[in-house]
Amino acid sequence: MTKRRRVAAWLLLAAALCLTIVGQIYFYRRREYGWDGLVFHLAAALSFVLALRLTRPSTPRTAPPSPLRMGVWVRKRAVPVALLCLGACFSLLAVFMMQGRTLEQDTHDAVLVWGLGVICVGAAAIGRVAGVQAFFRTWKESLHRVRRDTWLEAAAVGALTLLAFLLRATALDSIPYTLGGDEAWHGLLARQVLSGQLQNPFGVGYMSMPTAFYWPLSWSLWLVGNTVTGLRFPAALVGTITVPLMYLLVRDLWGRRMALLSAVLLATYDYHIHFSRLAANNIWDPLFVVLMLWALDRGLRGALSDRTGQDNRDLAERPSEPSPLRYRYFILAGLVIGLSMFFYTGARLLPLVAGAYVAFVWLQRGRQIPRLGIHVALLIVTCVIVAGPILSYAQSHPSEWNARLNQVGIIQSGWVGRQMEATGQGMARVLAEQFIRAAGAFHYFPDRTAWYAAPRPLLGFWAGAFAVLGMAWAVARWRDRRNFLVLLWFWSVVITGGMLTESPPSSQRLVLAIPAVVLLVAFGLDRSVHLVSRLLNTGRARENLTLGVLVALLAAVSIHFYFVEFTPTRRYGSANGETATMMGHYLRDLEGDYQAYLFGAPRIYWKFGTMPFMAPQVEGTDVIEPLDGPPSFADEVARTGLETVFLFLPERSGDLTWVRQAFPGGYLREFYDGQGQLRFIAYKVP
Repeated sequence: MTKRRRVAAWLLLAAALCLTIVGQIYFYRRREYGWDGLVFHLAAALSFVLALRLTRPSTPRTAPPSPLRMGVWVRKRAVPVALLCLGACFSLLAVFMMQGRTLEQDTHDAVLVWGLGVICVGAAAIGRVAGVQAFFRTWKESLHRVRRDTWLEAAAVGALTLLAFLLRATALDSIPYTLGGDEAWHGLLARQVLSGQLQNPFGVGYMSMPTAFYWPLSWSLWLVGNTVTGLRFPAALVGTITVPLMYLLVRDLWGRRMALLSAVLLATYDYHIHFSRLAANNIWDPLFVVLMLWALDRGLRGALSDRTGQDNRDLAERPSEPSPLRYRYFILAGLVIGLSMFFYTGARLLPLVAGAYVAFVWLQRGRQIPRLGIHVALLIVTCVIVAGPILSYAQSHPSEWNARLNQVGIIQSGWVGRQMEATGQGMARVLAEQFIRAAGAFHYFPDRTAWYAAPRPLLGFWAGAFAVLGMAWAVARWRDRRNFLVLLWFWSVVITGGMLTESPPSSQRLVLAIPAVVLLVAFGLDRSVHLVSRLLNTGRARENLTLGVLVALLAAVSIHFYFVEFTPTRRYGSANGETATMMGHYLRDLEGDYQAYLFGAPRIYWKFGTMPFMAPQVEGTDVIEPLDGPPSFADEVARTGLETVFLFLPERSGDLTWVRQAFPGGYLREFYDGQGQLRFIAYKVP
């Protein structure tokens, strides 16, 4: 028996014993779930039989029949298959353990079991990497063998990553100035994780978003600080990590030059910088899609070689992955897709993009890719294992899982029918107008929401021009799988996140397309400079210099727009969000314990979230109806013994007279914005 078969047999035997014990617990202690116990026993039996088969000695045969391909593949990779089986058992166990648990109930046991399953899947994807082991055994000699241009490349990527981090993590508490209501609510829920009020990461919460997102936020609030900076830091970190991953993806597909162009453009793109500075889960989508496509393409490229064009002379020299190892990348792609299901709703597009890309490659070169069916099955199985608990929740709570889609989707919400009735237009006309608005988000129509609210489209003037040229280049060569991937990526987001949702363009729903847009800009820039170079018959050095100057100018324009032109306008978060943030700053700076009475209805309420997050030491109460005499809560204020502050919007300033009559001797202060507009009045009573 080989060592691999022995390890796999031990893992399967351990899984069988654990599953049998769990099945018995269900039979004896949870008899009302007898069918669940039966499922555990069947899984235990299957694991046990597989373990027996792996330990059975092989007997020579005179005329052995030709084994099935699947069987041969599994036997050669017994350990990864056993790890996946063990991961599936852990995931299934976590699903059963989560049944009937609410958001407030303790789920540490189920999370631990699920985490073990994810670790098993990760181990199956990583496996034994002989090159890494050899590197650590002879690391000095290995470092000396690294070429000089490789060191320069690594230094360039490191410098870009550092630049991306500085652009995203500097002055997080003030850029953008406004702490939006959604950001604040995410922070309040992250605090509930820290306090133990929220313990279930396998459900949905605020705005029907998966609750798992609040765990990284809670860790940041604990490590970085329970402030706006701590709340926004995970997004800055995720946005930064996306840049080197983008470099790896583009380097594999188009080579070093395109990779460097794309990384620079992504690191300095104002749209990406903005969402990397918000405590929202939208920015996680680009990270997941870039990592998923890198792994998926690595798995597919074993038999694909698109490196024959003269326009891509600086492509990576590394050979394609050996066929026996390609399956690991499919497992990694499934792992990423599974994890993405626990974050923003837009990540649900990842399986569709992956499926369409694989189908396109298969239609083109299916015969050149051995065991593609097995590898795709591995991807699907891995995705289901990792996303098992949240998929189980989606299956048992479809209304909650799809609540946001049902609310903003033009088909699900009935918006199309209402629009047709109101305008007298046919469905084709309505959908065409929706498509035009969504497709023009980067070139013509400005954002219609307060999420970004930039006064121009999502691409600047010159970047938008190069993106048009890049789109033309990609469409003209759409049969190239790489260009098809970019077109599929971009247009799928435009249709699902733009055309099929209300009020396009909405910037928060198009974040998934940011890396694809960056690639289109890089296409146009690279091809334009190359064309001019051929016409003028200049050398490669001048071509690279021109390209470097142009990309540096585009980067400078984008950075200048965001930090110099856009940030001072405080357009993000709406006027109400800015007012609430100003109130939050004022309340945060108050010393001692206060109670606040907010005269903001019907425009701003305490449950807006910004004030409670920024000033957790203040207890807030809304005063809904205008006063027609001294406030009825005067006696209650006196009994508490706390210092009290009253906050008035300008339109509710008439109530100030009655409050001052009931509480004389207070301190009045008015707050104005940068344009000199009165935002609110504070009246503090000791």
